[in-house]
Amino acid sequence: MKQPRPQTARTARTLEPQLETLRGLGLKARTLVPAQKRRAGRDLRPVDAWIRLEGPFGALDWAVEHKTRVDPAAIGALQHRIRDLEKQEGRAILFTQYAAPGVADRLRELDIRFVDAAGNAFLQEEGLFVWVRGRRPELAPAGTRRALHTAGIKLLFVLLQGVGEAWTQRTLAARAGIALGGVGGALRELEQRGWIRMKTQGAVELLDPAAMLAHWDEGYLQTLRPKLFLRTCRRRPGTELDALADGIVAAGLTGRVHVGGELGAALLTRGLRPTRAALHIDGPDPNDVMRRLGLLPDREGDVDLLRAFGAEPGEERGDRTHTADPLLVRAELLTQPDDRLIEVAERLRIDFIEARRR
Repeated sequence: MKQPRPQTARTARTLEPQLETLRGLGLKARTLVPAQKRRAGRDLRPVDAWIRLEGPFGALDWAVEHKTRVDPAAIGALQHRIRDLEKQEGRAILFTQYAAPGVADRLRELDIRFVDAAGNAFLQEEGLFVWVRGRRPELAPAGTRRALHTAGIKLLFVLLQGVGEAWTQRTLAARAGIALGGVGGALRELEQRGWIRMKTQGAVELLDPAAMLAHWDEGYLQTLRPKLFLRTCRRRPGTELDALADGIVAAGLTGRVHVGGELGAALLTRGLRPTRAALHIDGPDPNDVMRRLGLLPDREGDVDLLRAFGAEPGEERGDRTHTADPLLVRAELLTQPDDRLIEVAERLRIDFIEARRR
């Protein structure tokens, strides 16, 4: 890799609070920019920035993932992003506004290096160890959640599924299950971010699908899933989790209940032994679904029920069982920071999500 060159002044200002934290710990810290890199067969999301740390250990360069806030519900998705960056670039570190003590502890547990603007940090490398937690920000963390509004997240879902060459805003609204008036503003916002380009006759070109997917993961986990969540259930004694898929067909719920989560991933990839399932219900009364599938309410159960949204065709298998769209299946896997599930989520990204754009 070519030697990084100095970062732009704008990026440096954005990262300055976290750089000051590092300097306060006795490290020399400055921003860098990497050479452009491409790899065949992969959608690579650009690195937010690069930093160079210098001290008794020498000089180390780190790829930066910058998040205004870290929601506990999205730590699984964050772990996936950091691991991907480490494979891609070697070292990766999270810059955020504030990591509360519980979040900081979880990040350290998962071996995710981080620095926040309040003075908290976790760094570990040969000859370097820093662990500071419990420092509070002087003011409440600032930032915008503009791009995480529900309508925008649903629209991302539709765009990542792959849109038609001449879909109108009315069609996009219907497929996403959102009000027509919200489509134009959401599209303009995505275009300003450089993620899409509006073409003639309503067609949309995806310019940065990797960034859109990362934003979908976080938005789904932080904002959309809590709105769609209905309840958690357990199976009746003696019934197997794998039998749920056949039960949906037998109960006449094909096309109205889509299988997601670990069970959906197992059906799609044949490479996972599921311990949980997510059922996305499109129309039927949840109580009727529970009765017909033999499910009982239980907060400690292993089956989550969620309301489907918009036009979600799912993936039909040979036995007529419908799995949820791979975007939903994958996002559900990221509710838990589990390396086993993250590997399967990566398979879904490559074999199902990216494959639709080839």
